[in-house]
Amino acid sequence: MSTPTIKDPKGVRTALTLFKVTSIAAGLAMFVLIAEMVMKYAMKNDALAWWSPVHGFIFMVFALATFNLGLKLRWSFGRMIGILLAACVPFVAFVMEKRVAQEVEPQLAGSLAS
Repeated sequence: MSTPTIKDPKGVRTALTLFKVTSIAAGLAMFVLIAEMVMKYAMKNDALAWWSPVHGFIFMVFALATFNLGLKLRWSFGRMIGILLAACVPFVAFVMEKRVAQEVEPQLAGSLAS
């Protein structure tokens, strides 16, 4: 199976960097959200009640970064949605970041070499 040619390597590199940063941020934000929920429901402590909207904003930026990268690489809509759904599971955002990077970076290297 041949890898598709990347027409805008610089744009894809930028989009990949943004995807990687936001997926790690969304993964970390998920753990803070889990801590907030444990504090709220198990300990009756609302000290982190402000975190939920912050986490939502971080996830929306991650979603935009995913769609930006996906559009540049001509991914299917289903694949982009799948990445977003997978990132809703703790730890999986980190796994998806690594898998996407392992797939895209060789394509970028091939595009820069040609």
